[in-house]
Formats: sequence, structure tokens, C-alpha cells
Amino acid sequence: METLALLGHGIANAATDPAMLLAITLGAFVGLLIGALPGLGPTAGVAIMLPVAVGFEPTVALAMLAGVYYGAMFGGAVTSILLGIPGDAPSVMTVLDGYPLAKQGQAGRALGLATYASFIGGLIGLLGLTLMAQLVSSYALMFGPTEMTALMVLSLSLVTVLGTEDHLKSFLSLALGLWIGMIGLDQIMGGPRFTFGSMFLLDGLDFSLIAVGMFGLGQMFMALEEQTPDAIGAASYSYRSMMPKWRDLIATRGSLGIGSLIGFLVGVLPGAGATAATMMAYGAAKKMSKEPEKFGKGALDGVAAPEAANNSASYGAMVTLFTLGVPGSATTAVLLAGLLMVGLQPGPRLFEEQGDFVWNLFGTFYIGNLVLVFMTILLTPILAAAIFVQRGLLFAGVIGIVIYGIYGIDLDLSAIAVMAGFGVLGYVMEKLKYPAVPLIMGVVLGPLLELGVRRALIASGGDVAVFYQHPISATLLVASVVAVVLPYVGPLLSGRLRAAKI
Repeated sequence: METLALLGHGIANAATDPAMLLAITLGAFVGLLIGALPGLGPTAGVAIMLPVAVGFEPTVALAMLAGVYYGAMFGGAVTSILLGIPGDAPSVMTVLDGYPLAKQGQAGRALGLATYASFIGGLIGLLGLTLMAQLVSSYALMFGPTEMTALMVLSLSLVTVLGTEDHLKSFLSLALGLWIGMIGLDQIMGGPRFTFGSMFLLDGLDFSLIAVGMFGLGQMFMALEEQTPDAIGAASYSYRSMMPKWRDLIATRGSLGIGSLIGFLVGVLPGAGATAATMMAYGAAKKMSKEPEKFGKGALDGVAAPEAANNSASYGAMVTLFTLGVPGSATTAVLLAGLLMVGLQPGPRLFEEQGDFVWNLFGTFYIGNLVLVFMTILLTPILAAAIFVQRGLLFAGVIGIVIYGIYGIDLDLSAIAVMAGFGVLGYVMEKLKYPAVPLIMGVVLGPLLELGVRRALIASGGDVAVFYQHPISATLLVASVVAVVLPYVGPLLSGRLRAAKI
């Protein structure tokens, strides 16, 4: 009951604060637009808005950034259904049945169901975040330095093996991120490391420069290579046809439920991401269906399940961010940067020391989830048309805003050069199929991991046994080893079992 009272108070504060409402609306609008534009996605959107948001009051800034995040999840469905062009990776599964429905003259029906599924998935994800955040944060207070160190090792291990098939490239990306995180003054001894005589690097690299460069500029560079689709015309629909029909909602209730549940649980896992959640939800909905042969040809369940999953996953990824200070995805890593830049340290003590901030922010999530239903329906024609705007003109304006925002933080041209360098790095990594998420997680968690390891070893007199003498840290470290080894050992064991049966 206390949690509900705190949440109700947070929602009331968010609903009566004009600045918060404006931040929610602006973030949601930008997110919808980013989600509809192929080649970008929520991480790029949040990264682009980071320099703009940090000048605001903490709750307003994070409400705007979070609005971009979940707004992009809504927006990806519009072009997926009307044009068969996914706005981001999680929207790929929506294309499979959403676009066939549009070609059958049921575009409005598919859009309405996608909007409703996004709302339901987001609501279930929000309820999960609300209930789990308080519970996990209370248990997380039991975590000492060794437990937190082991938790970060597990998070980095999962990031390298989940969501990618080439684990070697993931480990190399992680190693690069850990090295980048070491640039600057030594946290214990105070001496400079890898600064190459540069005064600019003494304080380390500002995470906003890395995030905006890799996910903002890098993704835009990649998108510029893709051809803008010919104006073939979007499928026709009417606003009235977009109103969800009760029979559709009842018919897809199972897919909505399983998609939301899978999305939230997968979202909590570091590195898994919304794309994996949508694929798993789509597969589960197909197995549950009495007419699986309709999937891929215009099945309503094929739209409901992935749309519910990707929105639920976005809130699942926030659980570990707010309760443990460990981001569960690239987007939440950028959100972590936003929290740090406004002077807040996420983790179990955030709920004790900044309770009003947490619950007011959670309140903005509920309001934003509802606002997005109406915004998506009203702005669908604009979102569908945005894909035909020349990307060179669009991205030039965005890059100008980003450069202005980055320069405005410290009034230093070196920051712009560093951001551009990471933009090139992001582009090269994307071309060579090196995942960027391990690098970003390495940059964020690397310094914290190093500090935890060194402090624990100093306190124990250099005895490494301190890491496995505590049950929680020992369990987490064993889980880390299993996570890294299983992808290599699992196929060998299954092969031997099949051979033995033959």
C-alpha cells in the first residue's frame, strides 16, 4: 500500500507540473519521430537529446529522456505497418503481419491494435518496474563492495554473450570500452593514465560525448548510406478505423499477456534487449495460437505480441538501472549518463535519499504511456510522411542542434572533435559488425568495477578470496562463468547427446 501511495503522489505531482507535462510531450514527440525514421532508434534518440536535457531540473530532464525512449517504441510500428519499413530493430517482427494486414486494406485496424498493444505492454512493464524497484532496492542494500563488483562482472558477462552471435567481437568491443573508461586520472593513486599529455583528457572522457557520437552521429552516418524509399504511398486508413475494436482486444488477450510478460523479463536481463524480446514473444504467440498458419500473412496476434513485448522490455531494462545502478541496455546506459550529469547516483540508496525524485519520475512514465496513445493516433500521417524527407537535410539540422548542445556544456571545441571521433568509431563498428553495447557498458561500468576491485583488495590486504567468501558474490561470479562458458560448451554437449542417441 505504501508503494501505491507513493506512486499516486508521484503521478499527481507530474500531472500538475507544467514543466513535467511539457517535457513528457516533447520527449514523446521526438521519440515517435525517431522511432519512425529507419536507421535510428531509441538509443540514438536519447543520446541526441542528452545535451539538451541536462540543462533542466533533474526530474524534467529525465522525464524528457525517458519520453524519447518509450516514444520510440511506439513510433516504430507506424512505418512498419503502413510501409513495411521497420523504424528500428524491435519493429522488424511487427512488419511480418502488420504490413500484410495493411495490404489487405486493414491498415487502420493494425495501427489501432499496435497502439493498444504498446499501451498495455507499457502499462504491465510499468507495474513490474514499480513493484520490483521497491523490492529489489530494499534487498540491494545488503550488497557490499564485493557483491556490487560481482554484479557488475555478471552484467558485463551477459552483455557479451546475449544479443550477438560473434562473442569474440563482443569481448573486443568490451575491452575497448574498459580501456576508454580508464582514460584520465587514476581513481586511487591520482596519476594520469592514457592522457597522452592532453589536459582535456585529465578528467576522463565525458560519457555524453561517447553516447552522442556513437549512437547519434554513428547511426545517422549509417542511415545516410541507405536509400530513402520511393514515395510508393502509405496504405490508406482513417482515424475511425484506428480505434481498437473490442473483439480484436479480446481475441489477442493471450498474446498481449505473454508478450508483455516476456518483454519485461527479457528486458531485465542486461544485454538481451527489446529485439530479442519481440522475437521470443512472436514465437510464443505463434505456438499458443490455434491458427499458427496465419502468422506472416496478417495475424492480429503477430502484431499484438511483439508490440506489447518491446514496450514492456523498455521498462524492464530500467529495473536494474534505478535499483542497482547497472544499466540493462544501451539506452538505459545513456539514461544513466543523464542521471549522473544532473547529479544523481542510481542505486538502492536513490530510493532512500531521493524518493521524491524517483516517484515523480515514475509518475511521468504513467502519464507518458497514456499521452502516447493519443499522440500516436493523431500524428500517424506525419510519422508516415517523415520517412520520405531527405535525410541529408533532416540530419544536418539534427547534427547542428547536437553540436550546439555539446559545445554549450563546457564551451570547448575539443568536445566536438571527440564527439565526431566517436561518431566515426560507431560507424566503423557498425560496418564491421562489432556490437556497440559492450563498449558502452564497458565505459559506464568499467571505472566502477575497477574501483570496487581495488578497494576490496586494499581492504583485504590483497587477498582475492574476499570475492568468493561471501555467498552472494560467489554465486554471481559462478553465474558469470556459466554465462561466458555455456555458449561454447552447450553446443558440444548437445552434439554428443544426439550422437549418443543415434
